[in-house]
Amino acid sequence: MLVRPRPSPDTIGLQHLMVVEPLELEILAASIRKDHEVQIIDMILEKDDISHFIQAFRPDVFCITGYITHITVMKQYCMAAKEINESIVTVAGGVHIEKFPEDINHPSIDYRVVRNASITFPQLIDFLSGNADFPPGVLRRDELMDEGRLPDYDFSCFMPDRSLTEKYRHRYFYVFHNKVALIKTSFGCPFHCRFCFCRKITGDRYFARPLEEVMEELSAIREKEIYIVDDDFLVSDARTREFIGLLKSRGIKKRFLVYGRADFIAANPDLIRDFKEMGLRTVIVGLESFEDSELSGFNKQTTLNINKQAMAVLNRYGVDCYAAVIISPSWDRQDFRKAGDVMLSLGIRFVNLQPLTPLKGTGLHVKEEDLVISRSDYARWDLAHVTIRPEKMSLEDFYRNILNLYLRIIFHPRNLVRLLGYPLRMQFKMAAGMRLVMKQYKSRIMEVADHA
Repeated sequence: MLVRPRPSPDTIGLQHLMVVEPLELEILAASIRKDHEVQIIDMILEKDDISHFIQAFRPDVFCITGYITHITVMKQYCMAAKEINESIVTVAGGVHIEKFPEDINHPSIDYRVVRNASITFPQLIDFLSGNADFPPGVLRRDELMDEGRLPDYDFSCFMPDRSLTEKYRHRYFYVFHNKVALIKTSFGCPFHCRFCFCRKITGDRYFARPLEEVMEELSAIREKEIYIVDDDFLVSDARTREFIGLLKSRGIKKRFLVYGRADFIAANPDLIRDFKEMGLRTVIVGLESFEDSELSGFNKQTTLNINKQAMAVLNRYGVDCYAAVIISPSWDRQDFRKAGDVMLSLGIRFVNLQPLTPLKGTGLHVKEEDLVISRSDYARWDLAHVTIRPEKMSLEDFYRNILNLYLRIIFHPRNLVRLLGYPLRMQFKMAAGMRLVMKQYKSRIMEVADHA
């Protein structure tokens, strides 16, 4: 049984605005399904608790993956499995566990996959079946990580088995991309932003899959909406041009959501135009800041002017931008107001405001006494909670300014009018999702006020 956990109620959840397929579990399932009965359970979409599915399926091996925010929930799920049947073997993995397996070392968890999951996981299953030696890249309970004894990073990848999520697929979406499928064409990122965890996951390496292989997988996906989940898809102009050419020559007609940097977009307007003609709908862009000093401090290697150029290109060709902006703990009310002014002037309609979050493993170093959320309060390290004490206002006021900035962008009359161009069903879905996120922010503001 391969499980994606439901987020903790304490996590301010983008799941209200997006639920996408568990691609990592579909890849792992494909690696073992030839010789084993496999089931994927997506607890984000299920109403029953995990015990119901464990009792119904009676797995020999219970596997769970997640991010830092899922650590506590993953332990709870494994405890539930052991309570039902002590002989169930429990396996945990995910990008946070690959770097910090000690955070999920727990009596209910037998094995932790910490390197090359698509290769190591089937080897572990073979070991449990008595057909292979214990694989490198897996830690037993209480075993400490020794980077020197782990295998090198390998980016081999099975084609995912999407049939195992068949009953869920009609419910997967990302903002206004309905019935969306995921595909990964590269691993890691060639850039070195100080706040980002992406390079740490792949040992500071970047690897791109052959595009012919990508096209074979893409051709087999029945969904029209495709979310390319590379940490940065728009890296190489030559590779992007080849990708567009292969879509055209193979007659593949999809609608794409991708990650891309502002400097690539600004420098390659012709590629954005051509990609738009072949289905590009949306680019998630880490604009991060509208202050050159902050961008330099983040080692972003971009400027406010580059951000403006990138938005001009996207607006010119009618490509949506989902902008990510980092909220620095040094901001005051004037900084929030200025950020809103700039975003509206650039035509930004969709924004993800991320308080600067010093995740372990990044280049951000903050004194523990400056943290307002404990490192062990995993569910709140979600890039939405404020983790660093604000410098120029109270924590309550800081949250209020974040919420007000969201409301200012979302409910600007020009942006509300543009939303009418999307299907009515998705408008209602987004409205309901935003309402839930806003409710979580308001609850956090009340909680902070009560403890002030």
